[in-house]
Amino acid sequence: MDRVLLVDDDVNLLSGLSRHLRRYFDVSTAIGGQAALDAVGQSVEANLPFTVVLCDMRMPGMDGIETLKAIRNISPDTVRLMLTGNADQQTAIDAINQGSIFRFYTKPCPADVLVDGLNAGIEQYRLITAERDLLEKTLAGS
Repeated sequence: MDRVLLVDDDVNLLSGLSRHLRRYFDVSTAIGGQAALDAVGQSVEANLPFTVVLCDMRMPGMDGIETLKAIRNISPDTVRLMLTGNADQQTAIDAINQGSIFRFYTKPCPADVLVDGLNAGIEQYRLITAERDLLEKTLAGS
């Protein structure tokens, strides 16, 4: 089952999202950016990387853009999505350009839309890793 990490500073939101999404995905949660980086680092070390990370924008300490940018450095294949209650055009632009996000959602976001977005992220992850594996096999055979 594909591993999804939900990142937010709102424990109640994480709990509700996690409860719903566990029907479809192997869900882990992280309260804030540093906890997310720790979880992603541990997952990479264990060779069980997260397929997708869904991260809030506004969090104390490390915001979502900083978090997703750092996650990209730790686990480049992990697909990054943002969910925020404070959406403006500049936030979206910064998230795309700095955090290399795959999708951008605003709160409140219907659960079925998030499920569809996470599934699209999983498909993107599979394409990325399959392309890399094919390239490695091709180069090894040369």
